Amino acid sequence: MVPASQTDPGLQAIPTDAMPSKNGHAKTPAGVYAANMIDAGKVMFSYTPMYMRMEGNYIGTTKVSPETIVTTVPSGLTMNSGGMTVPEMYRIVPTSMDVETHMFHLMYGVADGINLMAMASYLNKSMSMTTFAGSAGSTVLGQSSSSTSGVGDTTVNSLWRIYQSQASYAHMDWGLSLPTGSINASASMLTPMNKIMTMRATYGMQLGTGTVDLLPGLTYVNHADRWSWGWAYRGRIPLGNNSNGYRYGDKHELDAWSGYDLTHTVTLTGRIAGTTQSAIHGADPQISGLMQGSNPAFYGGKRIDLLGGIAISGSAYGYRSSNLSIEAGGTVYQNLNGPQLGNAWQVNAAVGIGM
Repeated sequence: MVPASQTDPGLQAIPTDAMPSKNGHAKTPAGVYAANMIDAGKVMFSYTPMYMRMEGNYIGTTKVSPETIVTTVPSGLTMNSGGMTVPEMYRIVPTSMDVETHMFHLMYGVADGINLMAMASYLNKSMSMTTFAGSAGSTVLGQSSSSTSGVGDTTVNSLWRIYQSQASYAHMDWGLSLPTGSINASASMLTPMNKIMTMRATYGMQLGTGTVDLLPGLTYVNHADRWSWGWAYRGRIPLGNNSNGYRYGDKHELDAWSGYDLTHTVTLTGRIAGTTQSAIHGADPQISGLMQGSNPAFYGGKRIDLLGGIAISGSAYGYRSSNLSIEAGGTVYQNLNGPQLGNAWQVNAAVGIGM
């Protein structure tokens, strides 16, 4: 799964459960979450890794340089200069970020048309930053990097079939995200005074959201001859602030995709994904400083991604309930609450094993 937030820990990407459809053929892209259901009494395990690259800073739809940020964007802090109180500009600007997410899903068919699913995750995040010297100006002091890693948030979900015919089906999703990921992770960075400082990592570098979130969804899938297509809505709505005093903005994602069967077991897929998310509400008093990621207003926005991939059913090898899918693509439009890092590309994969 992407990512509109500056790496909202539970939102940077939405994975697939990699389930086959009724004919044993996985027709949905690797980045579409819970698009298929399994029969009563069946169990499906899936592993869905996701790799995402963020680079370049945006204010709205405009890409801006680090020099522009440190000379034109006030940090909200002030300093004394010549006996006068003047606003401080940002002095540390992220230039790129890599996010590696490993998700593990377990689904159980409670009854025909009702499935339960749980997902655990593990994340690695790494950010590169440019630090500018002193309290003003555009002189580069140096580069630094920081990283965080650990268990992410856990989700529990239910799928309810509301329609099925020979060629199509639809189901609703209702679930919760549980705050098992840390919101107190620390990171080190080079300060404008040429010192390495360790402090609470910015919001986007944390491993969890710290909140219980409602996860609504709706999916429709259809096929005719060699073609398949569908759409899916996924939402993420925090139910309150976390223990550090903030919550991520509501997120809404709409996916539309199509697939073409090269053979009975191999399908080419294409997907367009649109995401919108509001800024962070509230603030963690221990996340502060002259880096843009410490400002909760600089998270969220709108994004459109285009991705292509392949889905392979295991039925040709005697594993009808198992499959492999992979997709890759990039962001073609983003309008961000910035300055914040923009999304560049992502790779999603899914391996599903039925039991």
